[in-house]
Amino acid sequence: METIFDADAALAAAVWFSQTAGSLAVYLIAGVLPCFLWLAFYLKRDRHPEPKSEITKVFLLGGLMTAPAVAIEIFLINIVNSFGFPEAVALLLANIMAIAFVEEYAKYFAVWVREQAAQQNRHLDEPVDFVIYMTAAALGFAAVENLLFLLPSVREQIFSGSDLLTAGGAAVLVWLSLFRSLTAILLHTLCSGMVGYYMAMAFCRRKRKAGILFQGFVLVSCLHGLYNFSIMKSEENALFLFIPLAIILFLALNLYTRFKKLLAMKSVCKM
Repeated sequence: METIFDADAALAAAVWFSQTAGSLAVYLIAGVLPCFLWLAFYLKRDRHPEPKSEITKVFLLGGLMTAPAVAIEIFLINIVNSFGFPEAVALLLANIMAIAFVEEYAKYFAVWVREQAAQQNRHLDEPVDFVIYMTAAALGFAAVENLLFLLPSVREQIFSGSDLLTAGGAAVLVWLSLFRSLTAILLHTLCSGMVGYYMAMAFCRRKRKAGILFQGFVLVSCLHGLYNFSIMKSEENALFLFIPLAIILFLALNLYTRFKKLLAMKSVCKM
């Protein structure tokens, strides 16, 4: 049986494959690059840089924690909604208890191993290291979250015959990603940085450790949840947008002040 080679079809398939591969490359770069830039920014603040291998492991583990976090969030949101609270109350509770707390604890879990091994880990030798590790975990988590957020736009453009390699196609992803780098991604780093501060303060205070960490989780979960809630409600009333801006400013100023405090400390065992 003679096989007929269709050169036009093969060329069309090759063009489609190259365009799709290029579009996915644009998608990955747009989704992950802002997280790498923020990571570089925070690492520059550390006077005694951590090993790149350690930072990479925590970053990747933070990314891996996204999947179980989403599954747990869906489960808890259904539980909150089952109580029959008024819509606004249920939305606020779901954002604080089912989303914010789960995400903050997931990022903390990515660093938990480093805290447990602190006595044997010669690299974890400064209080500020907890903030650095938590930030790395947060950016790994935010990178996967950002890719998931951008995915519908990519899918729509590819299946509609558009090409992300064009200036217009790439601009959509870049704009969305840059916007999130100053909002959702920044929020993740600030919240986790605050948790890192409480981890540092609790490290050598074993008797008060649980209380100190609980205080940190309550603070960042409430602020994170209120941020999410306000973003959702801003679709109905634009005035709600002032709340997320105020939360980011509050967290940024607080983390800056506490980061300076940690920098003044000599070691994790002299707090």
